[in-house]
Amino acid sequence: MRWSLKGLAPSIRRRLLGLLMPALGALLALNIWYDLRNALEPTREAYDQALTDMAVAVAAHVQYRDGALSLDLSREAALALHSNRFDDNYYLVRDPRGQIVAGTTDLPAAPQGVEHSPSFFDAQYSHEPVRVVLYRTATGAGEVTVEVAQTTRRRDHLAARLIATDIVQDSLMIVATLVLVYVGVRFGLLPLMRLRQDLEQRTAHDLRPLDEAQIPIEVQPLVRALNRLLHLLGAASEAQQRFLANAAHQLRTPLTGLQTQLELAAKEHDPQRLRDRLHSLQDAAYRLVRLTNQILTLARADPGTNLLQDMKTFDLRNVIEPSTSTYLDRALGKEIDIGFEVEPAPIYGSDWLIRELAANLIENALAYTHRGGRVTVRCGTCAQASFLEVEDNGPGIASDERQRVFERFYRVPGSAGEGSGLGLAIVQEIAQVHGAHIHIDTPPGGGTQIVVVFPCPGSMVKATDADGEGAWSRAFRRVRSAGTPGQNSAAGAERAPFDQ
Repeated sequence: MRWSLKGLAPSIRRRLLGLLMPALGALLALNIWYDLRNALEPTREAYDQALTDMAVAVAAHVQYRDGALSLDLSREAALALHSNRFDDNYYLVRDPRGQIVAGTTDLPAAPQGVEHSPSFFDAQYSHEPVRVVLYRTATGAGEVTVEVAQTTRRRDHLAARLIATDIVQDSLMIVATLVLVYVGVRFGLLPLMRLRQDLEQRTAHDLRPLDEAQIPIEVQPLVRALNRLLHLLGAASEAQQRFLANAAHQLRTPLTGLQTQLELAAKEHDPQRLRDRLHSLQDAAYRLVRLTNQILTLARADPGTNLLQDMKTFDLRNVIEPSTSTYLDRALGKEIDIGFEVEPAPIYGSDWLIRELAANLIENALAYTHRGGRVTVRCGTCAQASFLEVEDNGPGIASDERQRVFERFYRVPGSAGEGSGLGLAIVQEIAQVHGAHIHIDTPPGGGTQIVVVFPCPGSMVKATDADGEGAWSRAFRRVRSAGTPGQNSAAGAERAPFDQ
C-alpha cells in the first residue's frame, strides 16, 4: 500500500515525527495490553484466592446433626464475612439434593458444565457484576455445595488505576522519545543548516567546492554531487567567458576591416580602384557572415542544448548531395579537383547539424588545399557504422597539432588562408552531440584525412575504452586498415567527380 507525506514535507523533522507517531502509538497500545495482562492476571488470582478462602470458611461451619444439615455460623463470623469497605459479599449453602440450607436464596445459579471445585464464574446480582466461586465439601449427609459471591467494585477500581498508570507512564515515555527525536534531529541537521547558509551567502560567481569535512557520512554523497555540479558549472562559465571574449575579439577584427573598407570606398573616385574596394568589401562581408554563422552554429550545437526534437533517422547521402553545386563553385574558383563518393549511410541525429558538420569539413578542406589540388568526400557504411570522410592533398596537420585544432579559434601556426579557427571546433561539438568519433590521419599521398564515424541508428551511447575511442570507431579503423573496398587513397579511390 502506498501513502503520501505531502502534508509533512519538506521538513525532515515533521517527516520523522509523522513516521514515528503511528508506530509509537501502536507500540504504546501493545505495551499497555501486555502490561495489563501481566498485572491484572495475578491480581485476579489473588482476589479469587481470597474468595475461595471465604468459601472454605463457610464450608467449615456446615454441620450435620440428627440427620439434618445446618450452618453453624457465629455472629462474629457472619460480621467478618460481610465486613468489606468496597464490596458486598453473599453466600449460599445447598445440600446434596440442591435444597437451600442457608444464605442468600436468589444468588445466580452456576452455569452448566461447572464441575471442578473450586470453580469461578461471572454473573449479575442486584444489577451489579459479581464474581462467584463454587466450592464443594463432603459431609455426613453427602457433598454440600457452597457459593460465595462478591461484587467487583474493588477489582474494577484497581484495574482502572492500573490502566491509567500504565497509559500515563507509556505516554510520557512516547512523548519523551518524540522530544528526544526532535531535538536529536535538530542538532543532527546543524551541518545541513550551515551548508545552506554557506550556499545562501555565496554570489552567482562563487562556485568553490563545498567543504565535506564537517558533513555527516549520509549527506556526503549529496555534497559530492553538488561539488561535481559546481565544478561543471564553473567549467561551463569559464568556457562561456572564454568563448565570449574570443568571439568579441574575432568579430571586432572583420568589423573594423569592413568599416575601414567602407570609409576608403566612400572617398574613392577612380572607378577601377572603387571596384577593387567593392571586391574587398565583398570578401570582408563574406568572412564576417561566415564567422557569425559559425559562432551561432557553435552555440546551437552545444551539448547542453535540448536537440531531442530534431533527432531522426536519415541518410547521410541525402545531406551531402543537395549541396554539391555549392562546393563545386568554390572548387572551380580555386581550380581544385573535387569528387564525391557517396553511398547509403543511415544515421540517427539532427539533419541540419550534420549538414553544418559536412559543410565545415568540406569548406575547411577547400580553404587549405592549394590551387590545383584535390578534395574527395566520401560517405557510406563500414564495420556496422556509418562514416563521413573528407580527404585533401593540402599541407596536412602535424600529429602534435591534431588535438589542438579542435579548440575554438585555434589555428595551426603558419596556416595559409583567413580562417577563424572555428570549423573543426564546430565539427567536434556536433560529433559529441551525436555520439560520433573523429579521426585525423595522413593519406598515402599526403595531406589530411578526417573521418567522422557515427554509431548505429537507434543508439546514441557508444562504448569507450581508455583513450576515449568508441568501439565502432576501433572496428571501423581495423576494417579500413585491412583494405576494405573504397579505402581512402588519393590515387586509387574510384571517384565520382563533379568538376568535369
